[in-house]
Amino acid sequence: MQRSQKDFFCALGEENYGDVFMGDVLNIRKRDIIEHILKIEWEMFRSVKTRVPAECQQDFNSFREIRASIFETWTEEMLNSYIADLLKAKETGKNPFVEKYAKMDGLLPLSRSNPLIDRIVDIEEKWQKEIEEKYPFLYHRVCRNVSETPDGRSFSYYLRSELETYGDNTLRLYYQHIVDAFEKGENLAIKSLELLIKKSGFSSLEQAEAILKN
Repeated sequence: MQRSQKDFFCALGEENYGDVFMGDVLNIRKRDIIEHILKIEWEMFRSVKTRVPAECQQDFNSFREIRASIFETWTEEMLNSYIADLLKAKETGKNPFVEKYAKMDGLLPLSRSNPLIDRIVDIEEKWQKEIEEKYPFLYHRVCRNVSETPDGRSFSYYLRSELETYGDNTLRLYYQHIVDAFEKGENLAIKSLELLIKKSGFSSLEQAEAILKN
């Protein structure tokens, strides 16, 4: 059952996740990898203790929609690399989600050890700004702010906190993927957001923007 348009805006506004989507067409193998990733991530995410409890920690369906949307924009090679990161973390008793939220909450500093992360954030900030220019009401209702604040409220800080939990190979693949898209003039954030809102009954980003504007 699809959530109503009202529920969509309430959920995304409260969780403030933003530029992600669930695609309609995936090959079976890729879908299976994503489902495996989600099961591992959900187990890790449920155990995180944050300053402000995330409501989606009690709602697997919302978590699944948000996270799966991200992975549907990835290549199969990226997914395989990332799931290897997660399995390695499990084997060594580590939880990347605990690390990510500790950084978002200021309990751990950002390491800034991989130069690819700065390049990734630069591209993705440009994509976020394009969303804000084209769909300002939707952007301010759904997306994280691109202004640099030293916590998870900032899109850049949130993204860095997550990227620093990825292995070097996953980061390399991630970087190449978004550079390829950027050089083709594609905005993966806009594509992600459009596919997400369509799942909640909107026909387009333009329709969602118009509803919020009015």
